[in-house]
Amino acid sequence: MQKLLNKINYHRRILQRFGLSGMLLLISLKFKSNKRSDIKLRRVDSPIYLSNYGPDITTLLQIFFAKEYDIVLKHAPKFIIDCGANIGLSAVYFANKYPSATIIAIEPDKINFDFLRKNCSCYSNITCLNKAVWSHSTKVTIVDNNTGNWGLSTIESSDSNLNSIPTVSIEMVMKEFNIPEIDILKIDIEGAEKELFKHNFQKWLSKTKVMAIELHDDALGSVSETFYNAINMYDYRKYSVGENLVCHFKGN
Repeated sequence: MQKLLNKINYHRRILQRFGLSGMLLLISLKFKSNKRSDIKLRRVDSPIYLSNYGPDITTLLQIFFAKEYDIVLKHAPKFIIDCGANIGLSAVYFANKYPSATIIAIEPDKINFDFLRKNCSCYSNITCLNKAVWSHSTKVTIVDNNTGNWGLSTIESSDSNLNSIPTVSIEMVMKEFNIPEIDILKIDIEGAEKELFKHNFQKWLSKTKVMAIELHDDALGSVSETFYNAINMYDYRKYSVGENLVCHFKGN
């Protein structure tokens, strides 16, 4: 009896958060032999491929069904930078919602990047970079925190080796792709936001209109402290959507 009640409560929570279409997707995937490949969604131009079913499907539901990046904007965005693009779910969402926008999707992990490139291959407005977002040009290495492909973090590395990854700053991305202002800046970089908002952030942050960020605090809460020390230099309004904090900067 308890197992039945647990199943009922589980499906009730899924229905409340992701709607009937989200629940039907989960049910359909149970009968799919290869749950990682060729998932087709309504109003999405191309099929989606997953690298790690459990965390990937949760994120897919958050993005496409709970619509955690459905940000209200005054004007259609021209430039979107996706920092920590992972396998490309957020980039694909943005590309379908804003087909005329230029989207730069940045992901350091090689396996994730391969799926990112595969998922974004049919979208001419998405450019994929296999780099790590940082405050300056350096090298980093990937740290596996035993949380799957969605929890990989980066640390700066003093040695260059086969496992080191080049970094890119947001200012460098803006210069390379001739981006005068960032309409949407999405940041999900597993703690590296502390480095990002600690140094060299003034030029690109002053040209950012809307930011959607997931903060990954340490035990001391120092990531949030560093983040707010930076953005409190500017006039903004904020609200939370799911795991993301959305900030609209006034005057941009």
